[in-house]
Amino acid sequence: MSKRRIRLLSPLDLKPHEQTDSCRIRYVIELLLREQAWTRPICVDERSFCVMDGHHRRLAAIHLGLAAVPVVTFSYDEIRLGSRRAGMRIEAGEVIDRAMRGALLPPKSTRHVFPPFESEVIPLAKLLEVPVGA
Repeated sequence: MSKRRIRLLSPLDLKPHEQTDSCRIRYVIELLLREQAWTRPICVDERSFCVMDGHHRRLAAIHLGLAAVPVVTFSYDEIRLGSRRAGMRIEAGEVIDRAMRGALLPPKSTRHVFPPFESEVIPLAKLLEVPVGA
């Protein structure tokens, strides 16, 4: 398991490439409020800050007014990319392009498989007023 640096970034700086499900966002908000902790970082492309995994967590953070979210960066060379939808093929370039243009795919269209990495639990209160980029 690799030790990756967890950065704290504004959720507004992360670029989604998929639409989300409002019921799932509400569930994530409830979970964060119940646990009062963030347990899994959002995974993003290291160059574009395109969200690879964590679209619902990103929006939950925005709804909760969090100043920052834990983020781990990856290169598309390090991960496996596939689709959750039958017959759909997607390439990394298209994912990033859609994120940059705001042309979002349907929810749960892509599946990113990451190498194992360590995470840490971050108290929710710390994310309310943390300086971004920490």
